[in-house]
Amino acid sequence: MPTKTITHQQVIDLVLTLPPDRLISVYDFARYVKSHPLTAVAEFFDATEDEIRADEEQWDQQFATSREELRAIAREAAEEFRAGRTKPMEFTPEGRLVR
Repeated sequence: MPTKTITHQQVIDLVLTLPPDRLISVYDFARYVKSHPLTAVAEFFDATEDEIRADEEQWDQQFATSREELRAIAREAAEEFRAGRTKPMEFTPEGRLVR
């Protein structure tokens, strides 16, 4: 599976375009990524690249057929957020989700 090379500068340039209220999400995700070691996809799933590609195609088809349902779920989540019925995610210093 080909890997795209991305430079630090490309990431920085992208982050600089984000509104300030989105930076915490990027920061939390970056901490999560930093704290979890990389594993080869084929090793992780014990599958060949062809099997992984076929699985990705199946997921794409499932998302395509359920797009409206996913949009409805997203709208509901946004409404709950605007109404103040959600809680922010919290992470430990190691990047693990606090329950």
